[in-house]
Amino acid sequence: MIIRISILLTVLGLAAANPQKEPATSEKGPEYPCEDYTDKSFYGPDGLPTGRPLIIAHRGSSGMYPEHTALGYREAAKQGADLIECDLEITKDLHFICAHEPYLSKTTDIAKKFPNKSPTTYNMDDDDPNFDWNDKGEVTDYFSFDFTLEELKTLKKFQANDFRDPGYDWLETVVTLEELDQIVKEEGAKQGRTIGIYPEIKHPAATNKILKERRDAGNLPGFESLEKTTVDALHKLGYISKDSPCYLQSFELTSLETMRNMTDLKLVFLLEQNITKAHWDRIDKLKLAGIGVDKGNLVTPGYKDKEGRGSYRAGTTDFIQQVHDHGLKAHCFTFRNEWKKLLWNHGQDPYSQLKEFLDLGTDGYFSDFPLTTRRFLNYEGILCSNSSIIHSSSSLITLMFLYLTKNLFTG
Repeated sequence: MIIRISILLTVLGLAAANPQKEPATSEKGPEYPCEDYTDKSFYGPDGLPTGRPLIIAHRGSSGMYPEHTALGYREAAKQGADLIECDLEITKDLHFICAHEPYLSKTTDIAKKFPNKSPTTYNMDDDDPNFDWNDKGEVTDYFSFDFTLEELKTLKKFQANDFRDPGYDWLETVVTLEELDQIVKEEGAKQGRTIGIYPEIKHPAATNKILKERRDAGNLPGFESLEKTTVDALHKLGYISKDSPCYLQSFELTSLETMRNMTDLKLVFLLEQNITKAHWDRIDKLKLAGIGVDKGNLVTPGYKDKEGRGSYRAGTTDFIQQVHDHGLKAHCFTFRNEWKKLLWNHGQDPYSQLKEFLDLGTDGYFSDFPLTTRRFLNYEGILCSNSSIIHSSSSLITLMFLYLTKNLFTG
């Protein structure tokens, strides 16, 4: 009896000496905080995890809050995102704001704020007449590069999807690249970890054409190219090398080729369709960090059910393996929680899709719900460098406690 009590007290003492951390509050940081964010076997020189897929907050925590807002970015950081995506749009006075497209009526009240200005039509195709990398055709709207930053800061943003929470509409304005940088650095310092950024240079060919015409007409002196302006802005913020916590992405291969000669930053080519050997040859010369993979078109294509309500998986390709065979990371987009964004095969369960891509070898999840992705990686026991050890130790202590308690009072 005395021996059993002694053993029980020893076990309880061990548990007290190594308590399970309570889930962090939203003010302190993410759920399931890691004990060590500097383990060189798990984190790279840029401070980001290498031992598991990256959590990339797609437009911030955009499933819960209006996309590309300070609120959505801060919450994404608190929810445990490793990187936060910013689609870079340039203003009339050459500042960068974060917005999914340069045309702004789909996410802001720009038409209401500027009733005396009319929409403008621009061609937003890329520079390749033989291949559709990201063509948008003729677009009529209110464009960021027709307004100054001061004007755009008067806008309010709303939730772009009618199946998502409208409770945060009209509270937030546009965010600059500098403001995003400040958010990730402040939140990273609070949480004791590195939080990076994942900017995308948007429609560079189309934007260059428009802005160079203005420059040549004498209305935009000093402008060279969107690529140069982007790289200069990132370098100014301290993102200067492959060891910086920054990935710079684009749908346009020519733009990446241009920037490769300007920076050592990690570059990522975004893809929505299969490519030829000639394209792979161009990619191989660029020393990219990875490919941004459209998961639906390239990895798990689907087909509609007979009612048209959703889709079934048509099969699974080896595209992620192709990316790995070229020595690149595969960051897959976009993971969402809503049933209409999942294949029927996933049983309306986002964990099922996250698990499928984990097994396929994805190196990063672009997610509208970074907290869901963090919870999933914790569930899998791979969130932190020592997660599996912590879980195993906790389970062992629990089992020992139950065994000893049972025998202590029954024997």
